Amino acid sequence: MPQELFAEPRRETALADQFGRHVSYLRISVTEHCNFRCSYCSPEEGTPFYAREDHLQAEEYDRLIRIFSGLGVRHIRFTGGEPLIHPQILSLIGSAHRHGVGKISVSTNGLLLGRRAAALRQMGVNNLNISLDSLDPEVFARVTRGGDLGRVLEGIEAAILAEIPRIKLNVVLLRQNNGNDLPVLVDYAMQRGIDIRFIETMPLGEAGAAAQEMQFLSAAEAQQVIERQFGPLQPVTRPADNGPARLYQLPGVRSQVGFITPISNDFCATCNRVRLTATGRLVYCLGQDSGLALMPLLRGSNSDGQIAEAITRGIWRDKPERHRFVDDPSRSMAVFMMRLGG
Repeated sequence: MPQELFAEPRRETALADQFGRHVSYLRISVTEHCNFRCSYCSPEEGTPFYAREDHLQAEEYDRLIRIFSGLGVRHIRFTGGEPLIHPQILSLIGSAHRHGVGKISVSTNGLLLGRRAAALRQMGVNNLNISLDSLDPEVFARVTRGGDLGRVLEGIEAAILAEIPRIKLNVVLLRQNNGNDLPVLVDYAMQRGIDIRFIETMPLGEAGAAAQEMQFLSAAEAQQVIERQFGPLQPVTRPADNGPARLYQLPGVRSQVGFITPISNDFCATCNRVRLTATGRLVYCLGQDSGLALMPLLRGSNSDGQIAEAITRGIWRDKPERHRFVDDPSRSMAVFMMRLGG
């Protein structure tokens, strides 16, 4: 390959693409299994599972975390599927802490959080995202296809009690299911002093494409609904590594409201993240299937340096400038969200 392709100078992170973006954030999917079947995420019959032998082992995750940390990754988020069902999730979080990753996040549906929250905090988790699309038990059960809202709410209270420093609720905007109930969710977050973020649906796989077609609600509309109840939201400057949300302060409380707008106002120009699947595939963009198979490198005779070089070159060469959700949704139709991780 022409060496000039890889001549981008190293700055804070060694991972850079051709569009001037530097990657400091890795999302690790530890499993494609989940105890929910959310309508915008999964087909009703579930996501195809990987063969057991095709999953990364704990020592392989540890090795990759060490390599990515050495390349300048400073934020790792553990996702799934549902990461809390992975039997070694605490060990994997410990790996990130041991290898000097400063920001360690977990995304969860909250079902198992009641018995895991204290241990997550003890192992070094300092950022927790919990999915909560409705506070109506019937709506919640319908969206999640059988999820137990009561257990999720217990898990949220357990996370607050465990004093995990930053807790955020993630709400997928679904016009028919929660479009009129957004102020109720905001009030719930306000009462607990935690943050809440509203996310536009994306055409990821058949489930996501159907949800976008039938239930799309833009962040701008959602903001109008919320401001009718709470008054104007005050913009907040977000930290550079804090993800794609546009943040606003609620008046008189510590809680912040965020809006994530992959459809109405994409944030690709500031993308600083890549994703690792449970089978060791490094994926450069949420909306596309291109990536680098790291499993053969891990299980071959390659050194850490050789794997690091492959990662560096892959991101430089192949990370796309932007997703194509609007102009070419066929690219994201092949993506199983539960396999890729949120």
